[in-house]
Amino acid sequence: MRCQLLSQGIIGVLLLCAGPANQAAETNTPAWEGLQRMMGTEAFEEAGLDKLSGEELESLDRWILEFLAHDSTLVVQKDEAIRQLQEEPVRRQIPGHFRGWEGDTVFTLDNGEVWKQRMPSRYFTSLEDPEVEISRNLLGYYELEIVKTGRRVGVTRIK
Repeated sequence: MRCQLLSQGIIGVLLLCAGPANQAAETNTPAWEGLQRMMGTEAFEEAGLDKLSGEELESLDRWILEFLAHDSTLVVQKDEAIRQLQEEPVRRQIPGHFRGWEGDTVFTLDNGEVWKQRMPSRYFTSLEDPEVEISRNLLGYYELEIVKTGRRVGVTRIK
């Protein structure tokens, strides 16, 4: 049972890589930075992965890369639980002048929701009242997309 739960969790983490991979391709940085970096410290510890030795973590990272290369598309296509995580995005506006994001940007939307950047990246622009879409990725984490430019960043709701 533990092995099954761990493998389901790992598969979810793997599917999270689709968003960061797109950003990495645009900036010539590696898309896969290792499980610990991709998950972030809090999620990594919540999953109990901080208890793994360095060698165990390296082995898991190698397995994930092989899974991404060979089997991830098939899992996404056939797994009902993954398809249920995909939902229609919600469109909102960021009122006023928007300059992009840089590491720990906070986004305040027109409906009063406040979201914080959770994935390390930078994007600079100059837009007035841009329309954004908030949607869940395959792992259930939220992403904010600037509709006009198509640029995405991982976010966490803080209000």
